[in-house]
Amino acid sequence: MIARDSFAVLGGSGAHTLLQKEATSLSRLGPMDTPFGTSGALYRVRRGEAQFLFLPRHGEKGYDIAAPWVNYRANIYALKEAGVSRILSWSGPGAINPQLRIGQYVLPHDLVDQTQGRETTFYKRTGLGFLRQHPLFCPEMAATAGFTLQQLGHDYADHGVYVCTQGPRLETAEEIRWFRKNGADLVGMTLAPEVFLARELEMCYTPICYITNYAEGVKDREHRPGELFEGLLAGSERAAVDEAVSHFLEIALAIAYALPRDRACTCGKSMARYRREGRIGEDWHTWMGDR
Repeated sequence: MIARDSFAVLGGSGAHTLLQKEATSLSRLGPMDTPFGTSGALYRVRRGEAQFLFLPRHGEKGYDIAAPWVNYRANIYALKEAGVSRILSWSGPGAINPQLRIGQYVLPHDLVDQTQGRETTFYKRTGLGFLRQHPLFCPEMAATAGFTLQQLGHDYADHGVYVCTQGPRLETAEEIRWFRKNGADLVGMTLAPEVFLARELEMCYTPICYITNYAEGVKDREHRPGELFEGLLAGSERAAVDEAVSHFLEIALAIAYALPRDRACTCGKSMARYRREGRIGEDWHTWMGDR
């Protein structure tokens, strides 16, 4: 089992609400002041011998902070400061691939970044950060996530390309057709720049996605004003989404318990070249560039 506070989950408001209802022990540690602003609030979640830190990226009261304005740098910095070395991202994208089902879990293997204007690096105006992005997501964590989903009896897809769009608007039908034509399976708004920032601080990062809706144009859906996704999620499909979300705690705790104590991946060595060249030291706090 992993060490205390070395594993964290970045999730949304739905996961936070569920934790408040179901966690055996939920301790609010609060937000953290960082060189890049104030992070989201950190929580410690514990049940039996398994535990993890949790940070609701969109706020504590619901969807208060839309994806374009999440302070991703502050959140990743705060988790690193708290001793985290592994991050699980819990997110609910839309499906571009019609073969995926509403409520199905997906472990993406790659990402296309279509965001604009977000702060994507800790190393502004330095010579640092020229890092390879393959494999993008930690293979050790992804394997553990897949094993966990299988052991718990959950259906999942073990690969998929996630397109990260800027938001807060949803995508046009033509954008979705373009993404699909170029090999995308999922569309969401949160994995970038989280994964890139985690790599810069030598942290493992992998997502578990659950499908919340079909993206625009994938299925013929009537526009229904006043509803979530305005008709992209059929009423008969909502139960499948709720069912997927309801397993968040058991999945996160099982992964926390199953992860090996020591990392065998290369995620913790992403800045090795800069160490070898003498451009950085062991204290990661000194690596930062401009805000």
